[in-house]
Amino acid sequence: MAKITLNEWINSKQKAKGLSTKQAKASASKYKSISAAKKAGSLYYTNKAGKIMIAATAEDLKVTKPKPFRPKKRPDTLELVGGMYGQMTVAEKREVDEKNAAIKAAAAARKNTGPNAARKKRMKVQLKGAAWMAANTPADYAALTKSEASALGLPRTRVAAMQSTLRKNKFKDGQGWDYSNPRKK
Repeated sequence: MAKITLNEWINSKQKAKGLSTKQAKASASKYKSISAAKKAGSLYYTNKAGKIMIAATAEDLKVTKPKPFRPKKRPDTLELVGGMYGQMTVAEKREVDEKNAAIKAAAAARKNTGPNAARKKRMKVQLKGAAWMAANTPADYAALTKSEASALGLPRTRVAAMQSTLRKNKFKDGQGWDYSNPRKK
């Protein structure tokens, strides 16, 4: 807390009451203590020696600094971004930035799903081996080429299936590798 001088304090109080120093001192003889003068609203009192004194304590001289005046903040819609954005307001720019971030996130999600993902929205998970057999029929297996069967982790032919680890697995319809050839039907 800052302190003001006694002269500053008494001058401000006299100015506030609209009194001159002579007028304010005229009532000093009525009061014999600071507290009596303050209760009556007088700025002066007379001490024991008969001298006229200012009725102020150290607490009266402590002044708190007033808070600085700050103008009210304007809403974002009135404030222009400026620069290369032209007449765009702050709120509009924030909205555009949010939309751009969402577009970038969606593009990143598509790119992270596998090769050629930029052209495809979502890549299908490719089943292999026993999982492929459980999801497909013998007719689907018969339609595969030997290279496609190898890529899926399946035996290249039915004869090779008898020696493979998948020989006990069943297809979707419950048939095993010993089915009759569906192409001959």
